[in-house]
Amino acid sequence: MKREGKLLAAFAVAGALSLAMSGTAQAILSDDQYSLTQPGAELVMPFDNEPGKASFLLVSNIGGTSFSGGSQITTHWTFWGTNCAELADASICLTLNDTIVVDPTDFHSVGKDNGQLGPKINLDGKKGLVTVVAYETDSDCSPFGQSSSLDDAKILVDNAIVGTFTMADTTAGYSFGNDAFGLGTDDALNPTKVIVPDGNDVSRFHIQTLNPATVEASLVVLAQLKEQSVGAVIPTATSQTYSTTYYDTVESPTSLPDTKVSCTTFRTIATGPDALIPDFVTVPSSGIIALDPTPDLSSDTYLFGIVGQAVGSFGASGYVKINF
Repeated sequence: MKREGKLLAAFAVAGALSLAMSGTAQAILSDDQYSLTQPGAELVMPFDNEPGKASFLLVSNIGGTSFSGGSQITTHWTFWGTNCAELADASICLTLNDTIVVDPTDFHSVGKDNGQLGPKINLDGKKGLVTVVAYETDSDCSPFGQSSSLDDAKILVDNAIVGTFTMADTTAGYSFGNDAFGLGTDDALNPTKVIVPDGNDVSRFHIQTLNPATVEASLVVLAQLKEQSVGAVIPTATSQTYSTTYYDTVESPTSLPDTKVSCTTFRTIATGPDALIPDFVTVPSSGIIALDPTPDLSSDTYLFGIVGQAVGSFGASGYVKINF
């Protein structure tokens, strides 16, 4: 394809800065809840294009087709700010086995035969969360919600798309990437909505950390995801408190200030005003930051979380881990 253009050149630069790119898979809670490796109906990824930052988002259609449109689907991309405001949305047509790379500072909606639609979208200076949802389309691969041949132009397609993201800090000279968080539907054959894992089943979320004293750069992205009565999962502005504790390599606990999450928050491990471990707390080693929901999450709410860390020429990226 030719639509990547300068994106791939920029992607190569980001890759040259990269210390590590990890796609470690988590266990699947059930066949229709989430996966980092299997295709889903919706993908969730962070992005950051504030000054000195760059992001690239890659999505592939490896299993999505449409009853009326054949071997293609429409993907609906929605970019959400850290306050849950909808920054932009676009429709991108993906034929079966098709792939697109999106630079949030330079992209358009894409129609049939890779034709650009609508105005250019530029989210330079913005950061937050992007959701990508697979829908059935018609033979013209009409944009989301505009199909003329479907009674309902918002039919979800499960087991359709997979994704990957890369985020670079060009001032610090590092980047990290990981797989998109893939979500399934309430019913694979007759879906009405995308669902999240049952947050009420999770007693604790864990963030693995290197020794904070040696970490030169870090990023922790946390977002509250919520099911809707129909349609896609979205970030929610409802604030959730997490009792926060650090456990070092000898399992010694250190109490940390509570972590509050609403919409999408960008934090660091131990540097700066938004650090999970404040500067007045000294921890002696690598370990685990434990987040206990207070009160418990509801069954239709879930904590999305990812961490990236760099120590010299070594880096790591991972998702939050969970306890039942």
